[in-house]
Parts: sequence; C-alpha cells; structure tokens
Amino acid sequence: MPPPRLLQRTRRPDAASSGRQAPDDAPLELPPYEPPSYPMDEAIKRKLAAISGSRETDSARRQYETHLAKSSTYLFESVGSINDILFARKRSLAHMVEKRWARGEDGTSDAQLSLEEYVAELDATITELTDSSEQALRWVIDCRAELEDHQAVLEQVMEGLNAQRPPPEPRPPKIKRRAADSDDEDGGPDSGDGEAQEEEDEAGEMAAEDVPPLVGAKELLEAARKAKMSEYDALSAHQRYAVNNDYISFKKNWHDALHPEDQVPLPDPSTWFDEHGRPTKDAVADANGDDDLVVEREIIDLKCPLSLQIMKEPYSNQKCRHTFEKLAIMEFIQSNGGMAKCPVCSEDLRIKDLYLDEVVLRKVKRAAEAARRGVDDTSDIEAEDDDSSMIVGKSINIKKERARSQRRMEEIDADDD
Repeated sequence: MPPPRLLQRTRRPDAASSGRQAPDDAPLELPPYEPPSYPMDEAIKRKLAAISGSRETDSARRQYETHLAKSSTYLFESVGSINDILFARKRSLAHMVEKRWARGEDGTSDAQLSLEEYVAELDATITELTDSSEQALRWVIDCRAELEDHQAVLEQVMEGLNAQRPPPEPRPPKIKRRAADSDDEDGGPDSGDGEAQEEEDEAGEMAAEDVPPLVGAKELLEAARKAKMSEYDALSAHQRYAVNNDYISFKKNWHDALHPEDQVPLPDPSTWFDEHGRPTKDAVADANGDDDLVVEREIIDLKCPLSLQIMKEPYSNQKCRHTFEKLAIMEFIQSNGGMAKCPVCSEDLRIKDLYLDEVVLRKVKRAAEAARRGVDDTSDIEAEDDDSSMIVGKSINIKKERARSQRRMEEIDADDD
C-alpha cells in the first residue's frame, strides 16, 4: 500500500485554479450606524473604566508624552542656536565697520556691502524659522492639553453610560373598547376595570417617555471631547501659553539669544500676545520696572546665593524667581524637612518645585568661555582681528546657507585684506 500523500497546506490555491475570482480590493461597505437598543453591560463598563484608570501603565500614552516633551526640548534648543548664529553674523558686520573706522576709511567697501546683504538675508531666514518654531511649540502645548483632558473625557463617558436606563418592557395590546362594552351588556366585568386598565396603560406610556433615548459610547465620547475643546478654545492666548512653563522657557531662551550682551529684561508675559491672540515681536521692557531690574541683576550675577560660588548647575523654581546651585539648594531643602523658605525671599520651596534653568546655564557657559578667552564680558562672541574667525568656528544648520555663506565670507575676507 503506497504511503499517504502529504498535503502542503501553506500554499493557497489561486483564483484561476479554483474557478473563483480574487476578492476585489474595494473597501467593504459597512451597514449604517444604529443606536444601541440596550445599555452597555457591566462587563464592558468595567473594561472601559480600566482604560480610563490605566494612565500610569499606558505605554502608548507614556510614549506620546515623551515625544511631546522631546519636541518642546528640541524647539527650545533650536530657537537659541539659530538666533545665536544671527547674532554672531551681526557682530561680525559691526566689527568690520569698526575696523574700517579705526583705519580711517570712509564710505562702504564692496566687502561690507556683500556682508550686509548676507546678514539681511540670514536675518529674514532665521526670523521665519523662529516664527515657525514658536508656532510649533504652541501646537505641542495644545496637544499636551488635549492629552491632559483625555482622562476627564473618559470619566464623562463613563458617567453617561452609568446614567443610562433600559427601556421599559413592551406591554400587551389594549383591550378593545367594543369588547369591554359587550361584557358590560352581558353582565361581565365591571366597566371600572377597563378604565383602570386604560389609566395604567397611559401611566406606562408616560413613564416610557420619561426614559431618555440611549446614546452610544461613540456619541458620548465625541460630545465630551467637543465640550473640552470648546472650554480650551475659550481661553485666551495668554492663559493657554504665557503661563506654560515650556513656553516661558522658550521665550527666555529666544530673548537671551537676541540680547546675549545687553541687560535687557524680558517683556512682561501680558505683552506676549495681542488682543487677537497673535504673538507679538520681542520688545525691550520698561527699564523703570524695579522687579524686572532685580531679576536681571540676579541672573547676571551668576553666583549662587547659598554657596556664593559661580553656578555650574543653576536650578530655578516655580515659586519665585531666584536661582541656586543644584546641590546647595537641594541640601538646604532636605535639611529643613523637605520644605524650606527661599533663602532670598519668603516663598516655600520643595524639591519638586526645582528645575534646571537652561537659560541661566547658557549665561554660565558664556561667562566661562569669556573667562577662558580673557574677555571681560558674558558674550559668546569674540572680536578678533580676522573677520572670518567668527564665521569659520560656527556652522549654520541650514543646508541652503552653509556653502553659500562660507564662500561669501571667504570672498569678503579676501577683498577686505
């Protein structure tokens, strides 16, 4: 007897051999949506409740939060970097003019005109990139606000599902009045029973009308999300962004890159947006404001009020405007039972209120670089004899500008010499 044949089940018969045509790639048309006839059962409700309560264990949510946090960080860093480049080029132009004046040369050289044209083009490009970065950060903040509302939206959905009641059971058809009248003539049941039955039926119909129609989970979710979006859209631009820590840090870094050498205080957050919610351009704050001057002096003085040493890891807080060395302020708070008065003012500080101040860290690094070079200022731009040295040491992160700027600066240096 021959051995049994093994069937190869891993291969499907093609449509031609089976006499059937391959299924069409057209999407399957779903039947029209029908609202639920009965409330959701308790088992499904428990599963939905588990989703709303799994915030800490939701890996997708944590990953999304991580992406949003990284986006804010990258935008923060980029706005400082690109405006640092612009400041360096403007400083290079100013230094070229100073050199010509020192040599007693009048008029404007071709090299200076070429550099002025280049700086103007770069200024327009970086201004556009800065505006795009600011807009992108506001979008990230909007996404984070939507994510924070996710928990409240799910809770509203659960409240709506728990409030639903099943529809009343259908009643048998009413007894016809004619049959009731014939019973009365034949000495049957009293007509009062028929009237009582009619009253009971009418009461049942009224009770059925009092039960609200059932709404599906999808409709509840959309309604809750729409309500939250309306609440958020009703907030002013100042309420949405000007009090957000990420946006505040972004504005500080942007302002610091625009004024790395000047003691120009950051404009008040109330001026960051106009009445239509559009961001305003950076303006010099009123020099008569005492609070702004105090903050600026504290930032310029890069010594920690506790250790009296130049800060290496400057930590600010969300309670007041004072900055300290990380180790010094943490030891100070821990030695006071986890909460202590600010050494400069009377605000209560906790460890959780502290954060690394990237803007102050930029100033610390500039001061360290200036000290290394022997320059008595806090700028990260050094005025050297060779104009090209300010360009060669920097790389523009704009591919369209890199080759053209290097070639142009080489031509400028050759003409200037």
